[in-house]
Amino acid sequence: MRLGIVIMAAGKGTRLKSKRAKVLHEIGGKALLRHVIQSASQIVAPHDIHVVIGHQAEQVEAAVKDTGVRFVRQDEQRGTGHAIQSAELAVRGYDELLVLSGDVPLLKPETIVKLRDFHIAERAAMTILTAAPEDPGSYGRVLRKSAKSPEVRAIIEYKALTPDVSKVREINSGIYAFRSEPLFAHIAELKTENSHGELYLTDMAEVLVNWLSSLAQPTFGRW
Repeated sequence: MRLGIVIMAAGKGTRLKSKRAKVLHEIGGKALLRHVIQSASQIVAPHDIHVVIGHQAEQVEAAVKDTGVRFVRQDEQRGTGHAIQSAELAVRGYDELLVLSGDVPLLKPETIVKLRDFHIAERAAMTILTAAPEDPGSYGRVLRKSAKSPEVRAIIEYKALTPDVSKVREINSGIYAFRSEPLFAHIAELKTENSHGELYLTDMAEVLVNWLSSLAQPTFGRW
């Protein structure tokens, strides 16, 4: 079983109102992206970590090139789903993929390990790292088939929440595990029918649910 990690680090981070790429902002004297790479490097070798870069790509690559990770260009930033499409040629050789965000510096290696181990044990097509805070805020919500079911129906982005769905406390962290074969077999089915006109990786949840429902197989895991 070959495991690869993709770190999404191509975004502008417009909400920060900064000229610097979001992942280059620092905490504890280190760029956010460097923190994520250090955690990921405790799970796989650096050459199995692929960082998707786009906005200020040269600066981002220069800032963390010494870590030994590999880089994938997303020259046109068309969403998180498009980021993984951009990385397909580089990572298709892996059996399983972990997808992390380059702006989550407090992600612990042990959390990544638990996500990986649960995903593989469940033989899931997609596993989503979720949480249920008292105040879900502006996070996307995770909809399950039933309250006690590990199977997910969909992930609803914050801007698409209806009043009923906004009451759901379980949120999507933006951190995932995928089985590579079904991911790349169906990632072209993502559509831009959303407020930003982008390809959302979150929509893979519904895409894979529909595919697996047709096969009558278990779909998603959680831990």
